[in-house]
Amino acid sequence: MHTLKVIFCSVSLSLVGLLPFAVQACEFHGGLGFGIYSSFHPMKQIQYQQDFEQPLHVTHPSRVNAETNTSTILNIEYAVPETYQNVVITFSGSEDVTLLSDTRLTAAGVSGSYPLKYKVSKVGHHKISVHINALKREEKVDFSQHVTVNAI
Repeated sequence: MHTLKVIFCSVSLSLVGLLPFAVQACEFHGGLGFGIYSSFHPMKQIQYQQDFEQPLHVTHPSRVNAETNTSTILNIEYAVPETYQNVVITFSGSEDVTLLSDTRLTAAGVSGSYPLKYKVSKVGHHKISVHINALKREEKVDFSQHVTVNAI
């Protein structure tokens, strides 16, 4: 009887010793680096969380209609995050477009709307250009956008 207890205990302890190798995790945590769903694990997200930076953007309609020899307003919406410095937005018109408001806007760390007032002298298709110049971490940012004006 004593030998039976000894055999039972030794087999039980042997099996208990094998348990950690036989245990499997769920599909979210199994495998190297928390398994195939490692990016969903909250601890993994904390380690590699990145800051999201808002981009500099200027929005306006791509096409507008205007009457000739009448002052018209084009609303320019802009959003300038804090990471951008020396932001200058300039406006220019094609040959038959006269800009009646300031053609230069300085903005930094703000968002808003700018009512650009203009007048077209001839019937036809014309263009208003929006030029954006800025610095982001000592790197130059420079791009242009255009608005097509259909004068009637």
